[in-house]
Amino acid sequence: MGAVTKIEWCHHTFNPWWGCPLCDRCYAMMLDTRWFKRAHWGPRAPRRYFGDAYWREPLKWDCLAGAERRRRRVFCASMADVFDNEVDPAVRDRLWRLIRRTRNLDWLLLTKRIGNAPEMLANDWGGGYPNVWLVTSVNQAELERDVPKLLSIPAVVHGVSIEPQLAPVRLGRFAPLLQWVINSGESGAGSRPFHLEWTRALVTECRSAGIPIFVQRLGSKPYEGAIRLRLNEYAGGDWSEWPDDLRIREFPNVGLSSEAAAGVDAGAPYRQRHRNSGSRY
Repeated sequence: MGAVTKIEWCHHTFNPWWGCPLCDRCYAMMLDTRWFKRAHWGPRAPRRYFGDAYWREPLKWDCLAGAERRRRRVFCASMADVFDNEVDPAVRDRLWRLIRRTRNLDWLLLTKRIGNAPEMLANDWGGGYPNVWLVTSVNQAELERDVPKLLSIPAVVHGVSIEPQLAPVRLGRFAPLLQWVINSGESGAGSRPFHLEWTRALVTECRSAGIPIFVQRLGSKPYEGAIRLRLNEYAGGDWSEWPDDLRIREFPNVGLSSEAAAGVDAGAPYRQRHRNSGSRY
C-alpha cells in the first residue's frame, strides 16, 4: 500500500491482497520475490492478505480528501488483480464495502481479467459505483478481445492501459467509446524498446476522439526513429527531458454527481454526461 506513491496518475495505492495469476515479466512478482523471498504469483500460489490496520488507511485518506474538498485517486491493485479467481471472495466483498464508505476517493481498478468481472462485482453494482473507474490492460489482440467485455459493464469511466507498450496499438472502432487511455514504455532490467511514434499515434487517435490520454513514462529504452534517447532517469520519467509533444497527462473530467452524492444510482446518464471530456493534469 502507498499513502505516497511514485505512480503519477494516482495519489495512493491499495492492495486488498498481494498476488495474482502470473503475467510475463510481472514487476509485482519481482518486487515480491525481492522483498519477501516467497511467491504469491501464479496458479494455486497463496495470496498475501492483510490485517485491519492496513484496511483502515483508505478511511484516513477519505477523511483528508473530504477536509481538503478535493478528490483523491487510488490505484487498486498495483500488486494484485481485483478479479483474480483464486482469491477468497469474502476479501473482495470487504473491498466493495470499503469503496462504498470512501466517497471522496476515486478507485481506479486496473485488471487483465475483465472477463471475470461480471461474476465478481458487488451485488449492488447496478449502473456502476460513482467512484470506481474500470481500466483493462491491453495490447492489440487483448484490446480486440477485452474492450467489448469492458464496455458491457456499467462504469463512470471505461479506460485502457497500454503499458508497457511493446508494439503499435490502434484503438480503432473503440476510440469513441472509451473515456481514458494510459500509456508508457517498459522499465527495469531487460526492458524492451519503446518507439515514440507508437505513443504519438495513440495521442492522435485520442485527440480525434476527444479522449484524455495520460503518457506516464517513456520507459528505459525510448527510441526516436532509429535513435535511442539517453535520458537521466532510468524509466524515462524525467518530464523536463521529454519531447514537448508528449508531455500529456490528462484525466477524465468526472466526480460524484449530485444524484450519486444523494445515494441515487447515476448509471448510464451520468456516464453520458461526462463522456469524452478531459481535464489537464
